[in-house]
Amino acid sequence: MSILIPPEGGWQAVTFDLWNTLLVSVPGAVEVRLAAWRRVVDERGLELPADLLRSVLELFPARFEDEWRAGRQYGTPQALNDAFRAFAGRIGPDDEAALAEAFEAASYRLEVDAVDGGVLAVAALARAGFRIGLVSDTSLAGGRHLRGYLENHGLLDHIGHCSFSNEVGVYKPDAAIFRDCLAGLSVDDPVGVVHVGDLRRTDVAGARALGMTTVRFRGVVEDDAPEEGDDEGPEADHVIDRLAELPALLGVAGG
Repeated sequence: MSILIPPEGGWQAVTFDLWNTLLVSVPGAVEVRLAAWRRVVDERGLELPADLLRSVLELFPARFEDEWRAGRQYGTPQALNDAFRAFAGRIGPDDEAALAEAFEAASYRLEVDAVDGGVLAVAALARAGFRIGLVSDTSLAGGRHLRGYLENHGLLDHIGHCSFSNEVGVYKPDAAIFRDCLAGLSVDDPVGVVHVGDLRRTDVAGARALGMTTVRFRGVVEDDAPEEGDDEGPEADHVIDRLAELPALLGVAGG
């Protein structure tokens, strides 16, 4: 395997995307949240049929996709506002509070798996002296939830700083979220940083604009190579199929 040539001052840090790079969400979030809402509906005797609850929950992913691509934040507060508008006339303020609490609790009970080889690769880089950061767009599960999943899979202890879009206030490829992570890692020069992610439009384009070296991981999502007229972003400096390849790519033996 070829090795990425480090800059004159050497590599200082590696930043990672989260979804489909380090963690993957198992389908079933609608069911988890639906069950949580139905318990509230039953306990409070609300006139909210299950098909209405489900239809509202199933609208959230498409709404998030539209807002995310437009660079507008869409997380739990915005989703709940949409839901409560759909439930207008059927619930009161106390019911809204109960449904919001149940929605929040459900976001800690999603099924999330670690991507194969990710924990070992991150640990190997951390042992080799790399500062490790996370730059993650979030949807209905925010940073407060995702830190728990990272901890559950043995990743959080290796990560020096997490920059989540719902906390920073912008999505990738906005430079602000990358700069927030670099500042949290006490890195002054982006040239000494490698960013690893799965999407060209957000990960590759955003990191490259700051002068970071980019690695696209396609082991979960294949974000096809750019074609003429493609507005999904440039290709990365290097593409890998397995996270286990990353340490060697950065010159770390025995990763």
